[in-house]
Amino acid sequence: MRNAITLLACVFAIVLSVAAYAQYAGWDIPANGKEQKSPLKPAADVVKKGKGIFTSKCQKCHGPQAKGDGPDSDPKSPAADLTDEFRYDLNPEGVVYYKVLNGHPPQMPAFKSQLAPDEVWQVVAYVMSLRKPQ
Repeated sequence: MRNAITLLACVFAIVLSVAAYAQYAGWDIPANGKEQKSPLKPAADVVKKGKGIFTSKCQKCHGPQAKGDGPDSDPKSPAADLTDEFRYDLNPEGVVYYKVLNGHPPQMPAFKSQLAPDEVWQVVAYVMSLRKPQ
């Protein structure tokens, strides 16, 4: 019985590791990206600005509710559902920042030449506001 539990725990750890690796495959995320925090203070105006940027830059793929169902989302490789609870731990604010900044060509464009760092952090604040409290 103890061996079965140990085996199950190992399999679970491997599945989580593979899922985490797949989550970052092809993304340009620095080693400390997962720990990075926004320099902006969380506030309603920051989220509002982020929503405006999201609407103009991201909504066409991620959709109005950020569910990955925008009109430009490729059905064969849909945009991420940014409200999916599975992604919460895999995508803390630092990871979301670098995903927006660097993109994942060709599916997701990089926005580093279009948005200032504070604007990217505003988008991150908006995306974080879409997450349901755990």
